[in-house]
Order: sequence, then structure tokens, then C-alpha cells
Amino acid sequence: MKRVLALGVLAASFAFAGHPNTGCGLGYMIFKDNQDTLAKQVLAATTNGISGNQTFGITSGTLGCEKPTKIVANDKLKNFVRDNLDKIAMDAAKGDGESIKTLAKLLNVKDEKTFATKLQSNFDKIFVSDNVTYSEVIDNIATYAL
Repeated sequence: MKRVLALGVLAASFAFAGHPNTGCGLGYMIFKDNQDTLAKQVLAATTNGISGNQTFGITSGTLGCEKPTKIVANDKLKNFVRDNLDKIAMDAAKGDGESIKTLAKLLNVKDEKTFATKLQSNFDKIFVSDNVTYSEVIDNIATYAL
């Protein structure tokens, strides 16, 4: 009985994308088209847990996983935005500048011009007040400019 309960908890803990009960990963891919029974869902969840490949799937957006839409913790990014918030705001308002180029590199943005244009056109949504915090700015950039 304890094993069935443990497997159920394991299955629930892996529900990120893929199948709602088993989550994404190798087990999801193997049993993707046939998870209509409890036994097959337990096998899929167990395979996901044993293979330990969900991190890769989430990071790469493969194995039935979806890439997260929000920015992960990045100390360089946080420090840069915190230390250069006013300069970033001025450059975003004009749609160009060194701080925007640096910000694009820290965010792994491939098209800097489009990024700068989005920052400029969404300026009021990104810099919502004079008292906006750097963490709010980062979240708003992720929402409106990426």
C-alpha cells in the first residue's frame, strides 16, 4: 500500500507539462499515446523519475515539456538592472543605447533592434511609476519585450 501511495505522489510531483498526471519526460514520450490506465501512468511517471531527464526537457522544451516563460534567477541581470535602472529607462525611452545592448546580451536576445523597439513601445508598461523596483522592471521586460 505504501508503494502505491509513493508512486502516486511521484506521479503528481512530475506534472509540469506532458500528461496531467505524469508530467513530461522520457516516460511521457514512451507512453504518450497510451496513458489510459493507472498502470501505464505509473510506468510513465516511474520512467520519468528514474531517467532524470525532465530538467533537460524543461530547459530545451523537448520530451513533451514546455519552456518556462519567465526569466530564471540571473544575478548578473539583477545586478545590472539594479545598478543601471535610470540609464535603462532613458535608453528604453529612446529605443537605443548601450544599456539596451547589454540588457539584450544578458537576456540572450538575438534581435536587439526588435527588443529595443518593444522596450520603447511598452515603456509605460515596463516602467510603471517613478518608484518601480528593478525586479518589477525585469518581470515587466519579460512580459512585454521578450
